[in-house]
Amino acid sequence: MWPKSIIAFLGGLLLSVSIMLSLYLLVPLAIDIKLLLGLLSGFIIWVAVMVYCYSFNKGKDVAFACGKLLILSLVVNAVLFWSYTPL
Repeated sequence: MWPKSIIAFLGGLLLSVSIMLSLYLLVPLAIDIKLLLGLLSGFIIWVAVMVYCYSFNKGKDVAFACGKLLILSLVVNAVLFWSYTPL
C-alpha cells in the first residue's frame, strides 16, 4: 500500500503540473485567469490521477501507468514549448 501511495502522490503532482503547463500554453486568456484556472484545475487533475493510480494492485503497475502518462504529457509540453511564439 505504501509504494502505491507514494507513487500516486508524487506521480499525481508531476502529472498535474505537466498537464497544467500544456493548458497554460494553449489557453488564450489573461494571465490572472490562467493562474486561477491552473490553481483550480491542477488540484482536480491531481486528485483524479491519484484515484486512477489507486485502481492498480501493485506499485510497479502504478509506476508504469503514471510513467506512460507523464512521458506523453512531457512530449506534448516539449512540442508546445518549442512551437509557441508569443505575440
